[in-house]
Amino acid sequence: MSESRLHYLFNVYFNKTATPKERNELMELLLQSKNDEQVKFFLTATWQQFSSQNKLFSDSKGDEILSAILQKETITTPVVIELSTPERNFKWKYISAAAILITAIAGIAFWLIIKQPPHEIAQLNPTATKPSTPITAGGNKAVLTLADGSSIILDSTRQGTLVKQGNVKVIKLNTATLAYNASEANSKEVVYNTLSTPSGGQYQLILPDGSKVWLNASSSIHFPTIFKGKERSVTVTGEAYFEVAKNAAMPFKIAVKDMVVEVLGTHFNIMAYDDESSMNTTLLEGSVKISKGRINKMLVPGQQSVINTAGEINIVDADIEEVMAWKNGWFQFNAADIKTVMRQIARWYNVEVVYEDKIPAGHFTGLVSRDNDIEQVLKILQSGGVHFKIENRKIIVTS
Repeated sequence: MSESRLHYLFNVYFNKTATPKERNELMELLLQSKNDEQVKFFLTATWQQFSSQNKLFSDSKGDEILSAILQKETITTPVVIELSTPERNFKWKYISAAAILITAIAGIAFWLIIKQPPHEIAQLNPTATKPSTPITAGGNKAVLTLADGSSIILDSTRQGTLVKQGNVKVIKLNTATLAYNASEANSKEVVYNTLSTPSGGQYQLILPDGSKVWLNASSSIHFPTIFKGKERSVTVTGEAYFEVAKNAAMPFKIAVKDMVVEVLGTHFNIMAYDDESSMNTTLLEGSVKISKGRINKMLVPGQQSVINTAGEINIVDADIEEVMAWKNGWFQFNAADIKTVMRQIARWYNVEVVYEDKIPAGHFTGLVSRDNDIEQVLKILQSGGVHFKIENRKIIVTS
């Protein structure tokens, strides 16, 4: 096999223009040891091209991922590369790191390191009973509840001014952003609104002081239509990312369950879902104070506070890329067990997840676009030895 032929196959596969025959040819060549040096060279070049076009990782993280994938001995479980035609079912006891990487960067960046014995798995098919309508990815969906109790479904309303409360206008800027125009906020009356996202929803909010908030799925923020007095206070459930406008005379405080986060002007993420085992506050820029009862902790950029079910506050170094993946349109997992993975999937796709028999073992590390339909995501997860059935909007996980 000439170098030019292998190079050609790499390029057409990466650019998604390869024919079924060419894809089959490439997969076979990747497994031939005589091509190892060429494969490693082309993989490195292709990864560099992918990384420069898609800034998913820092340079150091990208180098770490590439090095890990090129070390074949770190892959202990076979990964199925799914072809678009059913002509051939590949049952491989071992798939080269080259095949794993070329598949990842050609479609969805996802790699798996599962700590369980190697086994054979066939072509994947996660669907049992197909839902009446496809389970698609979440999107820009939210409900605004006004002070009088009335509600506005934002994903079905026009852009522009939606309502006026006192001297404050509520404006839908685009399909994903709601803003409060407080330039004439001289009203003595302070009223509160609530912005909430359903499962499978996300939304952005610009508060009256110019602070920006991004809500993840199944989350809410309760806030005043104008900020008055000595502090700016809001209440949050679920997960939200904040970019707080600086105002030294009026600290910004977020109440989350029995925790309070206090800032002057900074960028940070709060994750406090009821079904998670901890409340995490991650600081990207500035400084914040975490308070729970009489306990106070200060964070510096790159740190995360973790409050466990016992109420203890621990300060750890944060993986910023993992924390911010949801806001940037990705699922990112770093040695996550299947229940951690499925909680995120359940929220984003608005599905119920149940487990049949014992919970599958193993840990997932990888990156998946949140734009994918759920069947695409489940097919990738199944390559790690976990299996799924779909019954309407219920995902059944089996070992």
